[in-house]
Amino acid sequence: MRLKIAVLCLLMCLLTTGCSGGMGMDLQSLMRPPRPTGEKQEIHEVLDAKVGSYKLQYPYRGKHRSSIVMDDLTGDGIEEAMVLYQGLSDTGITVMFIGMEQGNWSEIGSYTSQATQVDQVCFGDINGDGRDEAIIGWGNAVNSASNICVYAVQNGSVVETPLNLAYSEMIVMDFDGDGGDEIFTATISSTKQQATARLIRIREGVPETMGAANLDATVSHYIGICAGLINEYELGVVLDGMKSSGTGTSYVTELLYWDNENKILQTPFYDPNTLSANYMRRFTAVTSQDINDDGIIEIPIVNPLPGYTAPASDDTCYITNWHRYDNRENMLERVVGMVVNLRDGYSFVIPDMWREKVTTQADAEHSTLTFYEWIPSDAVGNGAMGAALLRIQVFSEENWNKTGESEGVTEIKRSDGMVYTASVPVPENALALSLEDVANGFELLYPQE
Repeated sequence: MRLKIAVLCLLMCLLTTGCSGGMGMDLQSLMRPPRPTGEKQEIHEVLDAKVGSYKLQYPYRGKHRSSIVMDDLTGDGIEEAMVLYQGLSDTGITVMFIGMEQGNWSEIGSYTSQATQVDQVCFGDINGDGRDEAIIGWGNAVNSASNICVYAVQNGSVVETPLNLAYSEMIVMDFDGDGGDEIFTATISSTKQQATARLIRIREGVPETMGAANLDATVSHYIGICAGLINEYELGVVLDGMKSSGTGTSYVTELLYWDNENKILQTPFYDPNTLSANYMRRFTAVTSQDINDDGIIEIPIVNPLPGYTAPASDDTCYITNWHRYDNRENMLERVVGMVVNLRDGYSFVIPDMWREKVTTQADAEHSTLTFYEWIPSDAVGNGAMGAALLRIQVFSEENWNKTGESEGVTEIKRSDGMVYTASVPVPENALALSLEDVANGFELLYPQE
C-alpha cells in the first residue's frame, strides 16, 4: 500500500546559452532559449519570424508544463502546437497556435492576455464538436485567482471564448457521461462572492453553467485537488482545503459529483447552516488520494488516538481512516486505517485487531514512534498506556552502521541514506505483531524511485 502525499512543486527552468569568441555577441541571440532540433526547431522558426526577441512562458502547474504544448485541435490526426511566450516589449503573455499545412508549419492564430503568468493548460471537448479545445488558465502572481479562456480551431483559424470567471482550482473531465468534457472550477470566498464550484461547457459558442454549488466559506486556500472515480461507478472531484481559526490551522475535504438524475452538482459534505464542511474537519495535512492503488479516490477522516484530544501536539497522535464515498447509499465506507508520521516520512497500517486498542507516543529527538496497548478505565475514553507493542525508529545509515543490528531491532526499509527499523518489545503479548506483519504494514511516504 502506498501513501502518495500530494506535494505542490514549482518547476524552475533555467535557460542558458553558449557563446564563442568572447566579443561580437549578438544581444538578440542571448535573449532566446537554446535552439531545439527537428519539429520543435521548425515551430521556433515560425515564432522567431514573427516576434524576434521573446521570453518563453511555462504553465505554473498542471499536467502540461512546457512552453510548447502539442495537441490535435482539428481532429485530423495531426497535432497543432501551442506556444506560450512574452515579447520583450510586451506587458502581457501571448499564446500562438501553429499548424502544419502541406508539410510546413505556419501560424493559425494568436491571442494576448494581460495575465502575469500561465496558471495551467488543459485540453478537452468543451463545445461538443468531437474535437479538443485548449483551455488556458491565465494567472495572476498577486493573488491566487486565475481566469479561463477556451480556444477552438474552426475553419483554419482560432476562436477565443473568455469565460470571465475567476477560479482557484480547475479540472477538465466528462462529469455527466455524455462523451463531451466539462470545466470544473472551485473558487474560494472573497469580498465579492461566496466560495463556489461550477460545471461549465460551451454550446453554440456561448459558455453555459450546467450546475453550481456552494463550498466551505472559511477555506483560505486549497492544498489538494483530485478527480476520478469516487466509487466503482461514479466520477467526482475531491478538494482539500486549509482554514484558520482560534484553535489554529485545520483542514477539510469537500467532495462534488454530478447527479445525472436530478441534474445538479452535489456536495454531500457541505452544511448550509454553517456554510462549511466541518464534518470532515481534521488537524493533520493529509490529502485525499487513491491510497491503495485501486483506482478510486479515498478520503481521510482523522481522529485522535486513545489518550489524546484534538488538536494534538503531533500528527502521530491521530489515526487516519481512509474512506470511499457511496453516493447511492450516501455513506462513507472505511477502507483502511493508519498512523501517518510526516516528520519521519512513513505510515503504518493499523491492523483490525488494534482498532481502538492501541495508542502511540513519539520521541522526536530519537526519531522513535512507539505503539502501546491502551487500557481503558471507563466508558468515556479515559485510560492508561499498557505494554509497548511496537517500536519504529529511524537511523541515518552512518549511525546504523556504527550501532549494528542489535538484538530485537530489525531493519525493515532503507531509502535515501536512512534506515527504518522495528522491534517488538513484548512478543508474547496477544496484540503483538510479527516482524513480517510490521514490514507489510510499513510504507514510506516519499519513496525513492
